[in-house]
Amino acid sequence: MKIDLHYGKGFISLQIPEENLGPIIRPWQDEGGADNATLMHQAMTGEDVNHFQNEIAGKRLCVLLDDGTRDNPFGDIFGPLFNALRASSFVRFLICTGTHDPDTPQNKIIREQIVKAAGENGIGHFEIHAHDCQDDQFVDAGATSYNTRVLYNVLVDDADVLLTLSDVKVHYFAGYSNSVKNFLPGVCAFETTEQNHSLALNEKSTFGLHPWHPDKSRRANPLAADQLEGMQFIAKNRPVYTLTTITTSRQIRWAQFGPVERVTGEAFSAVDQKNTHTVTPHERLIVSPGGLPNDVDLYIAQRALELTKNAVTDNGEVLFLSACPNGIGEQKTLENFYNRLILPLDEVLKTIESEYKLYSHKPYKFAQMIRRLRRIWMHTEISDDLIEAAHLYPTNDPQAIVDGWLAEQPDTKITLVDGANKIALYAADSAS
Repeated sequence: MKIDLHYGKGFISLQIPEENLGPIIRPWQDEGGADNATLMHQAMTGEDVNHFQNEIAGKRLCVLLDDGTRDNPFGDIFGPLFNALRASSFVRFLICTGTHDPDTPQNKIIREQIVKAAGENGIGHFEIHAHDCQDDQFVDAGATSYNTRVLYNVLVDDADVLLTLSDVKVHYFAGYSNSVKNFLPGVCAFETTEQNHSLALNEKSTFGLHPWHPDKSRRANPLAADQLEGMQFIAKNRPVYTLTTITTSRQIRWAQFGPVERVTGEAFSAVDQKNTHTVTPHERLIVSPGGLPNDVDLYIAQRALELTKNAVTDNGEVLFLSACPNGIGEQKTLENFYNRLILPLDEVLKTIESEYKLYSHKPYKFAQMIRRLRRIWMHTEISDDLIEAAHLYPTNDPQAIVDGWLAEQPDTKITLVDGANKIALYAADSAS
């Protein structure tokens, strides 16, 4: 049977006999469902939108939106949304980069889309700024109960009302990508993000858990709780609304506008229903992050392995299909990501446990997974020597790896996950 999986800008095709196929898992497809325009029209109609327009009338609004590392279809979102912003006296669009580079081609495209939509919807008084975690001016809001010092962008402070644009998906240590993350780390200083992300080493900081989860038994995530405290410090008592979406390859599957906590909780329930799966672990697993931008570099793509690792047994093997045209990751991540990962695995774990530095949760979790498995094969544009140094096994022929698995164990079952950056897998014996 021929199976196509996303890889960079294209696809990789693999032939696997039907009798060897385990589950084939992809993000929410909703074939035949409503298109982006229809879903946006539905989201931007109703009492919550009317209440928001009354709230912002003659007031200053700050819109906190995801940066270009996400695949939000802003071209379809901005038009219907901006029509509802016109009552505001001034709109500041703050691109929430966290610790990402603010000056990227993708963020420039977002700027252009904002300018175009603002002009078409008669919004004349506005400003666009991409957050810079190093060089912007910050307000010190004090420390959370987890001792994270909350330093946030001063540009948030002059708004009367806050609006987040967030695409919700599972997140391997923050529970879910969601509106809270637009605040911390979205508009916070490097130091704040580093202190918060040190909590990623806590095993309770994992996907599917968040303080706003509708299920009370799934709220205990220390890192997400710390982020929520930070958001509350930043928002103060101002109204916070959200336009929240759930997308697959820039196709909107779900969209809702309203008060941030209620809408975000409902989005978590939708993601749990459509993008999380309980599986029986097998010895073989094939993972694709989902193509660009989800496999733009190894730093970004790794989350796909974390979200799907429960589908492979101890001493099993993974075939990781991740183009990574930008290589390992941004230069600023290398010291505490890749340069730590290439150390002996025991040393990776010990040094990070003794002194956490931002980005080092990545090699920490990578090392844990590598030690548990026999091999992680990787098909990528990254050179073989860099892959081998990171305790991974490069392959230029993914089909040969599959054929080798079948030759070694003719009755083996292979699980395949495409679009893994938006999927979470629970093992059948451990699902909550």
